[in-house]
Amino acid sequence: MDISLALLLFTAVTCYLLWFTFISKSLKGPRVWPLLGSLPGLIENADRMHDWIADNLRACGGTYQTCICAVPFLAKKQGLVTVTCDPKNLEHILKARFDNYPKGPTWQAVFHDLLGQGIFNSDGDTWLFQRKTAALEFTTRTLRQAMARWVNRAIKNRFCPILKAAQLEAKPVDLQDLLLRLTFDNICGLTFGKDPETLALGLPDNSFASAFDRATEASLQRFIFPEVIWKLKKWLRLGMEVSLSRSLVHVDEYLSGVIGTRKLELMTQQKDANPHDDLLSRFMKKKESYSDEFLRYVALNFILAGRDTSSVALSWFFWLVIQNPRVETKILQEICTVLIETRGSDVDRWADEPLAFEEVDRLVYLKAALSETLRLYPSVPEDSKHVVADDVLPDVRGVQCRATNMSREGLGVSANEVDSGGCAAPPPADDGGWPQVEQKMSLTLFMKHGLKVDVHARDLSPIVANIMNNKGAERSR
Repeated sequence: MDISLALLLFTAVTCYLLWFTFISKSLKGPRVWPLLGSLPGLIENADRMHDWIADNLRACGGTYQTCICAVPFLAKKQGLVTVTCDPKNLEHILKARFDNYPKGPTWQAVFHDLLGQGIFNSDGDTWLFQRKTAALEFTTRTLRQAMARWVNRAIKNRFCPILKAAQLEAKPVDLQDLLLRLTFDNICGLTFGKDPETLALGLPDNSFASAFDRATEASLQRFIFPEVIWKLKKWLRLGMEVSLSRSLVHVDEYLSGVIGTRKLELMTQQKDANPHDDLLSRFMKKKESYSDEFLRYVALNFILAGRDTSSVALSWFFWLVIQNPRVETKILQEICTVLIETRGSDVDRWADEPLAFEEVDRLVYLKAALSETLRLYPSVPEDSKHVVADDVLPDVRGVQCRATNMSREGLGVSANEVDSGGCAAPPPADDGGWPQVEQKMSLTLFMKHGLKVDVHARDLSPIVANIMNNKGAERSR
């Protein structure tokens, strides 16, 4: 080898090692390798990413900075990542300095194929417009009534009969699957007025729901790799990129058919006919003219928000309640107390009408239990942010403009963090060999193997009698 070339190579390696040593001193968390950064650890722990990040956060006191691409220039552009679960930092990022922390180009590139410029993948004026429009619509009385109508009808006519059949046949059911189907049917009805009826006896497969699941899972996989790698895989049609592209074709075809049918219905609708009160129709009726592509992304974003997050939260809620009989008793006592006051002591008449919003507002302990569930198992455990301008977080850590994506890993709590006396200790596998409850690596925190439960009839009369006796004793004092 020519001496000058060898000297040049030696100089380049020496300069790189000096740069790498300098940058490594400011990094904490997982081990950072030359060139590869922390990517090896990320790939090794891809199947337990949330717990791995939580472990790193716990070891570093709640915040750390790492580098997933230890290459000069590239590292500053998209390699440095600050990960935090500090509540003060989260409030600073998501509230106090919200404008300084948009989703940014990395997040938008990852989810653009699936979510486009929808509310969960947009920033600035586009995000603000959709948020204001949706907030205005969701606060209207008619939409609240439509929401109650879809939910109550699905629970009464399909959800409860499935549970009743499981009870009579003494067969376990996957509660997470039932809740996913319930919320999917509800959000589809609320978003574009069409009930896919995935929640039905026999639990039929739905191609749109399956394609949507595959698309969200494949999109999340892009976060594991630097942008240049997953874009190369997309171009070469490798791995889950193939599944993503095929699933998106199916999703687009389904929604295009729904949008085309709804436009035709609105054009031919008579003035005295029953108006469509779904969200898609409301966007179509506005003065602005929206493209079919925009309407598809609006529908997909709201399906993602209303289906996965709600069902996942309820699944973890029921699992935690099963582990804590004391909490279960308090929730039942509160529900019975409210219904006795609003509907009388005849338990058989309680199910004649669905709960009113005023009755739900009085269930304070139930709301607290749901909030605690979301603290322990946030439905969306990671939230990526981009830094617009240099800033200092409340824990005195600096973040640089364009150099960092801010990530939030829920509150850094996992099943392994709760001690043996806590409420998140996973149960052992039952005699039927059902796997332990564990997290699935997805955009939302699904249970990897579902939630198998046995269904039994509950006798509320002892609780009601106890409440009535206590009230009688109080009156006699």
